[in-house]
Amino acid sequence: MNFNRYITEAEFSELAAFIRREGVVRRFARGERLSGQGLRSHRCGLVVQGAFRYVHADAAGEEHVVGYAFAGEFVGDYISMCVDAPSQVTIGAMCGAEALLVPGERLETFYRTDAACERLGRRLAEHMLAEVYERLLDRYAASPQQRYEALTERCPDVLQLVPLRELASYLGVRPETLSRIRRRVR
Repeated sequence: MNFNRYITEAEFSELAAFIRREGVVRRFARGERLSGQGLRSHRCGLVVQGAFRYVHADAAGEEHVVGYAFAGEFVGDYISMCVDAPSQVTIGAMCGAEALLVPGERLETFYRTDAACERLGRRLAEHMLAEVYERLLDRYAASPQQRYEALTERCPDVLQLVPLRELASYLGVRPETLSRIRRRVR
């Protein structure tokens, strides 16, 4: 799966190797949370199997799916962990999942090891910014159909892994709109 294409395990193989060495295996039941909105996030890691969903609840309590992490991808609220601020998302297991997790302070120690590790941390932040920036621009400049087509081209298996109502939320459309788009695209 090429869902979070800016932050791939291959691109950050040194960080993935660190997490494999230092991480602790944690199993999650479906619906179990890695972190909660409004709480400080203190760990991140690598998804070994299964998948995680990132959800933001707005002021009215409506939930919006804002991201996913699948096997082989990094998982965690990196921003909350790095700046020690309350998380803006809840990250929960979509199914039985397993992740290798490291505490934020251990990751910070790793970054301070040498200049190469510092650069790795900076590159990770830059890649996260690039991903968010592209999604922001797509939200303003691409139609919902264009966003759907780009996502399904990049991740053809996403429809087998993510329920349509969640995919609609992720794309910023109502489920009925996504159904119409899917009928047009077929």
